[in-house]
Amino acid sequence: MSALVPAPLLVRPSAAVVMHTTVEANPAVPSSYQPDLPEAFCQVLQLCRGLGRSVTVAELAARTCHSPAVAGVAVAELADLDLVRVVRAPAWAQRLRAWATRTRPVPVAVSVIKTLVVSALAEYTRHALADLGGVGPWRLQGPPVIEVATTRIAPDLDLLALGVSALGGASPVWGDVCREAFGAVLITGPGAEELNAARESLLPLREFGVPVVVLVQQDGAGDVDTDVVRACLGLSAHIPVVVGDVHERGMCEALMDLCSARMSGGRR
Repeated sequence: MSALVPAPLLVRPSAAVVMHTTVEANPAVPSSYQPDLPEAFCQVLQLCRGLGRSVTVAELAARTCHSPAVAGVAVAELADLDLVRVVRAPAWAQRLRAWATRTRPVPVAVSVIKTLVVSALAEYTRHALADLGGVGPWRLQGPPVIEVATTRIAPDLDLLALGVSALGGASPVWGDVCREAFGAVLITGPGAEELNAARESLLPLREFGVPVVVLVQQDGAGDVDTDVVRACLGLSAHIPVVVGDVHERGMCEALMDLCSARMSGGRR
């Protein structure tokens, strides 16, 4: 196990199985075949077969009500038995082989964009996930409170959104949550108490090098002074601050600014 993240969310990074690892059932194995395995492993296998698509370890954990650690162990063992296959996008070998053997169509290898939605208020997180996710959200076995939503945004691209609510800045879970994250949307209200809580969440995001955009919830009680927000959170000029409503389009607006910042190398 990694010394960096001694946490219950830890999956199996040594076996290249983490929360956003994508797997699918091996189509060459008949669905009637029922292996003699622990119940948790069989649940994961049956879900992979039943969904008929690639699925992340995080979604498997949330749907089966197991921790990501258990789901990760199950995936690693099922992969060793060739009952499921880890989808390693862009899966050049598999796709080139299909083309060379004149198999049509060449299989699509799905990549996963792991994005974090962070807030001190679970209500904000839940609304944001509902806006993003075509499927979910589900709550991972906890504590802490981690929720999962997924949506396919292109034939070869999935969005995996992890909602993190009220997770203290010193929690060891941050390491696993932040591993290989595309970015994070930090949602806060404009009040001093909420900004203080947001500042605590900002510390581990910075420590693990996760690009951040701040979404300030607009509650209709007057204009939000983004300069005050920047000063309270200690934000540099290149970190986007968006004023919006998580109940409407605020989350998508924040994502657009996050992508713009990433595309410009972190500059606005």
